[in-house]
Amino acid sequence: MAGGLDETDRQRMARAGVLPFDVEPGLAAFDAAVAAPATPIVPIRLDLAAVRETGDVPPLLRGLVRRPTVRAAAPAAVPVVQRLTGLSADDQRGLLLDLVLGHVATVLGYSGGQAIEPTRGFLDLGFDSLTAVELRNGLTAATGLRLPATVIFDYPTPGDLAGHLHDQLAPAVAPPSALPVLPALAELDRFEATLAGDGLDPAVRDEIAGRLRKLLAAWQPAEDDEVADRLGEASDEEMFAFIDNELGL
Repeated sequence: MAGGLDETDRQRMARAGVLPFDVEPGLAAFDAAVAAPATPIVPIRLDLAAVRETGDVPPLLRGLVRRPTVRAAAPAAVPVVQRLTGLSADDQRGLLLDLVLGHVATVLGYSGGQAIEPTRGFLDLGFDSLTAVELRNGLTAATGLRLPATVIFDYPTPGDLAGHLHDQLAPAVAPPSALPVLPALAELDRFEATLAGDGLDPAVRDEIAGRLRKLLAAWQPAEDDEVADRLGEASDEEMFAFIDNELGL
């Protein structure tokens, strides 16, 4: 069954921690599995160190792979969103294209992403369903995005896929001048979600509304206050004159 695997296929299996059998040991393992009284028997050679290094051990193998002892943490890789912060849109797209090409090169067993044409289709590059899932998994781990298994069919070239990643990640990258405001915006989001819930006492809602009005008034420029005062004291004739003169209606 595995006689047609090439070196790239073997490398992909090795990255997942699966090693090939030689013919005789493989047949012996198969015979032992068939003769075993238990049903769920899988003859497989595992490189448990490689499985551990993947970082995301499949649930089925977690009883075999001991989690590493926590020591002094090594410097973590800079998250992609953080690397995008402060870059121009063109530089962001370039960084994401390099990211995609690097993962494509790893999956296909190339020495580097420089030899891959960004406009060449994934299927022309030699991708199949297995390599497509591996690429998806690698990019998901790198970006934190939830990408579908069909991502190479939805975005059929590395350039298209990099553009999709930019569309997804760029809104999360705030310009440097806006970064200090983000905690306040997050607090407002949480406050809005709280207000959306049911069960608030009407008296409490009135008190909240009053405090919000005071807060908003404190944020209004002085000229807005002056306009509000003028409108509050104006007669009907003065109100219509204001609309005609100030608003140009």
